[in-house]
Amino acid sequence: MNRRYVTSTTFLSVGFDPTTCVLELEYRSGGCRRWLAVPPKIYQGLCAATDLDSFFKNKIDGRYLSVKGRNAEM
Repeated sequence: MNRRYVTSTTFLSVGFDPTTCVLELEYRSGGCRRWLAVPPKIYQGLCAATDLDSFFKNKIDGRYLSVKGRNAEM
């Protein structure tokens, strides 16, 4: 999964696999989580958001199942 760096106080990078609809977020603290069954439209909105942290809280957190991911080299 390709990830890209983002401007956020919470996250360091985001990645998305359109084949499986898995969204992956790497935290600045070093952790990583994956959200399952995330529509591409939500990922696109996240990438376009002027406030990524607020978008995450309002549109993703608590709405999609998440699992602990593994950190990967970018």
